[in-house]
Amino acid sequence: MSDTAGAPAPTVREAPAPLTGRLAGWQIMVGLALLAVAVRLPSFLSSRHLVFDDGTYGVSVLDMRAGLLPYREVFSAQGPLHFPLLYVGDLLGLRTIEGPRVTPLLAGIAATVGAWAIARRLAGDTAGLIAGVLVATSGSMIWTTSQVTGDGPAAGLVVCAVWAALVYRDDPRLRRALLAGLVMGAALAVKPVVLPAVLPVGWWLWSRRRLDHLAGAVGVAVALWFASALPWGLGRVWQQSIAYNTGAGPHYAKLAQLRKLLSTLGSRDLLVVGAILLALAATAVAASRTPTGTTVGPTRTLRTDDLALIAVWTFVTALALVLEPALYTNHLAAIVPPLAILAAILTRTPRLLVAVLVVLAPWSASNLHVILWPTGYTGVSAQLMHSLDALPAHALAISDEPGFLYHADLGTPALMNDASVKRIDQHLLTTAMIERAARDPRLCAVVVWSPRFGRDLPGLPDALRRDGLEIAHTYGGLKALWLRPHCNP
Repeated sequence: MSDTAGAPAPTVREAPAPLTGRLAGWQIMVGLALLAVAVRLPSFLSSRHLVFDDGTYGVSVLDMRAGLLPYREVFSAQGPLHFPLLYVGDLLGLRTIEGPRVTPLLAGIAATVGAWAIARRLAGDTAGLIAGVLVATSGSMIWTTSQVTGDGPAAGLVVCAVWAALVYRDDPRLRRALLAGLVMGAALAVKPVVLPAVLPVGWWLWSRRRLDHLAGAVGVAVALWFASALPWGLGRVWQQSIAYNTGAGPHYAKLAQLRKLLSTLGSRDLLVVGAILLALAATAVAASRTPTGTTVGPTRTLRTDDLALIAVWTFVTALALVLEPALYTNHLAAIVPPLAILAAILTRTPRLLVAVLVVLAPWSASNLHVILWPTGYTGVSAQLMHSLDALPAHALAISDEPGFLYHADLGTPALMNDASVKRIDQHLLTTAMIERAARDPRLCAVVVWSPRFGRDLPGLPDALRRDGLEIAHTYGGLKALWLRPHCNP
């Protein structure tokens, strides 16, 4: 069919003049990538686990180093491509203690550069720079792309998929459609929470009315998911990544989740929120003063359908987050890129925006000090780590706070990598399972650090004693370290 089907829609405005001077696009891209790395480096190098997921996925990578397979011997609640990507990142990280965090860090760079490229293509250099800086410095993105999570890699991939679809819209070639489909499929094979991005990807792929191109993109997306799932068994992948996530577990009121969405954005992503509010206010003022159908600004036009598409992507993502059974703060990585791009392409007063961001930056840094300047283990956590570090080489351990094992470089027995509440609620982790795992003579330690093991698994102390473990240290409340005397794996 003719490519004229993708003719430009009416313009809503022209983008402001560029602030990037004579810097080449690649120089700006490299600068944004370096900014993304710089703000993530302290947490990337953190000597302690930062949240539960960081520890769970970190120790899962250690288990894969030891030869355990995803879904078979390493429980995975994420999509089938998640652990393979972490494994590849670990290889790139030379299997150091930071190795499991390499893939998320690369995803942070990809999300930053992808947001820059999308906004630049839609509204010019200034918009691109704004979007890149906002994504690079977003607290939600830093949290999910400097530690081991699934949300960070999914967000990085999905931004690149939207970028690829936009490139296809402007220059339709089959290989570009296939690339967009492949990257979108990879994002969904990591975490389905990014599904709303199929709206801009699908629309831009369809914009040229090339059914063969669209079908090819959908085909490679589906093929990639199955190719990443088949090695582990479709049944296992379905049970752990789909049935598990729709089964028993925490369910929160939707109004409470909306409040959580807004409050988390207001604290972690203050710069993004400030930018979008300023952009919306300036747009409203300009609309009231400018006759309908005219444009303002000196350089580049912005298509109304592109603006609407980014707005719809943002809104549908927010709706999906609010309506999911349990919204966790890491999930907000899905909404930050479209929100930042929307703010960037709506910005009419870039110099005023810079002033606002400078004013807000100290407050934002204060809100994010835990992730921007993480400390090491202290108090009883440091005491526990001292005991775990003294265990013999190749020892195995189990904990309801797997991050301690990750940073002690200890693997777990099969399917003991994830001690989440939801697994316990669904009886996928039981006292009997831990008792069987503890019979392995290589199992030298069990760490009880929360109600998950201290209360939610009845009979666990007696089971551990039957397997020859003894309480070596207590740390107040439920916290205790169980050790096998004279353990020599």
